[in-house]
Amino acid sequence: MRAVYEGIADRMIRLVEEKQLKDRELWRLVTKQFAKTPDDADHGWRGEYWGKLMRGACMTWQYTQDEELYGILTESVRELLAFQEADGRISTYSRQEEFQGWDIWCRKYVLLGLIHFYEICREPELGKQVLEAAGRHLDAIMERIGDGEGKKRITLASDAWKGINSSSILEPVVRLYMLNPQGRYLEFADYIVENGGAEGFDIFQAAFEDRMYPYEYPVVKAYELMSCFEGLLFYAQVKKDDHWRQAVIRFADRLLESEAVVVGGSGCHHELFNHSSLMQTGTEYDGLMLETCVTVTWMKLLSRVYEMTGDERYLEEVERSAFNALYGAVNTENSTCGPETVFDEPNYRDVYDRAVAQNGGRGQLFDSYSPLRAGIRGRAVGGFKSMEQETAYCGCCIAIGAAGTALVPALAVRESYGMERDDSDGKKGIHGVRGVEFGIYLPGRIYTAVEGIPVEFSVDTDYPVDGRTAISMKTDEEVEFPIRLRIPSFAEKAKVFVNGEEQEGALPGTFLELCRRWKTGDRIQLDLSFGPRLVYGMDNPKDPDSGAHVAVLYGPLALARDQRLGQTGTCVRPGDGKASARRLESVKIPCQCGFEVELGGEKLLMVDYASAGKTWLRDSQAEVWMRLSKI
Repeated sequence: MRAVYEGIADRMIRLVEEKQLKDRELWRLVTKQFAKTPDDADHGWRGEYWGKLMRGACMTWQYTQDEELYGILTESVRELLAFQEADGRISTYSRQEEFQGWDIWCRKYVLLGLIHFYEICREPELGKQVLEAAGRHLDAIMERIGDGEGKKRITLASDAWKGINSSSILEPVVRLYMLNPQGRYLEFADYIVENGGAEGFDIFQAAFEDRMYPYEYPVVKAYELMSCFEGLLFYAQVKKDDHWRQAVIRFADRLLESEAVVVGGSGCHHELFNHSSLMQTGTEYDGLMLETCVTVTWMKLLSRVYEMTGDERYLEEVERSAFNALYGAVNTENSTCGPETVFDEPNYRDVYDRAVAQNGGRGQLFDSYSPLRAGIRGRAVGGFKSMEQETAYCGCCIAIGAAGTALVPALAVRESYGMERDDSDGKKGIHGVRGVEFGIYLPGRIYTAVEGIPVEFSVDTDYPVDGRTAISMKTDEEVEFPIRLRIPSFAEKAKVFVNGEEQEGALPGTFLELCRRWKTGDRIQLDLSFGPRLVYGMDNPKDPDSGAHVAVLYGPLALARDQRLGQTGTCVRPGDGKASARRLESVKIPCQCGFEVELGGEKLLMVDYASAGKTWLRDSQAEVWMRLSKI
């Protein structure tokens, strides 16, 4: 299947490709870290940047098929392989300092980067070298980590977060086994799972037993926890182990129940699970929240659970996170960190300013944290590390963002198998009939083939701003197959027509399946009715004012106030709890959409959350949660 989209998802992925992934200087910077041992001094994570960027870049290339990007990635991979040591080791730590801090975490990302490039590599000889290098890289880790004399337990190979950062290497270990099924790789994966993920606490079994929420675990670092469970999902699939499959599903369900927030993503106390569904309107904390690394990993984990289960709830949360939190973190207005930005080390401010000046005044492409109550973007650079004698920098969120923007078009439409159909003798059975599932409605064209017959879909829509979507079809000949259409749970009403004839069963929160013989000229029309809906903060006995907040949602979008359009931080009165919205033809700030929202007799100018706050300064202070008036 191949897709060529238009609209916001396409614009975002191509902006990231052009402004970040084709930046040869950035690739040289992150690759050169392996020439020496820069992470010795602070046991840092400079070694993660290359693999994170490579993963996102390969995912991006799978959509854009851009030749220049492919060439850049090939050059970078060859340069990295030149730094591999004789025993296979690739690390930014010296042998004296290895297997401490974030060393295995960084090596995990090297392994992931190599695997993702191997999956797109078009040169057989280079692909062979990459796969061999990945195996030797993992072998060097397995030689020192595990059970047995002279080996270190994986959860003790880091003094951070009970070792879950090290245990998250489970994902690429299993993926390498899938590409090169050597028994020792699966045995190492067995060891990681049996060890429990965290020192002194089995996160995997805790998820299966389903007796506590993730924020109640003794380790609550959101990004790393979800990375471990993404690995467990691959492990369960390879082992065909329903026990661990259920553990992943139960973990994901607990996240949706306790950690989902109004703009998607999670973690409303810095980068930690903290019962974010409750704490997102908290008035006792005004620090960093909704880290972009957490948002992207949240999207990746839930998308994989959706692919495994077909449950619409997970996809809807991925969509919400993409259209709001993720796209809001993309630096579409070429902003730089202002005077209110905080840095972990005093000298990092100078490093940042020096690097920006040398880069022609251009800042990083991804912001690290997203405000919910009245605040600014660009408050900090997550995972900031200085490099090149303090003349350059990178950060964890800068490096991970491309994987998020690439995920959206990859997930929008997918092929499905194992559909039921009638045989000529009238009996039913599963025959592996290929179907097509529309999960996120993006304008553009999708090309596929069903039972060898080419099929082209043309999608005309203004989604997510408008719920009307038309899907037209072109086929070389008539062909029978099922088409599944997602009917979002937030649709107030839903109608589906095929060639003008209304179909039954279009229920919000489900997929509608249409199975028939399709031909050129067939047209599917979806009318999903959107309107503004209000949600309120949850009551928190420890923070009585936290419940006194209201947000306005519109379809999958969260709407926000922006200081450039009027006051933020002021109280609102919802009156009878009903709201109306009039879409504006023009708005004085760049945005996907703007509305005049009438709430309690007051008219508020609001835009989609992803477009608010994009100067990263107080002049565009933004908020999605608005305080309720006590009067």
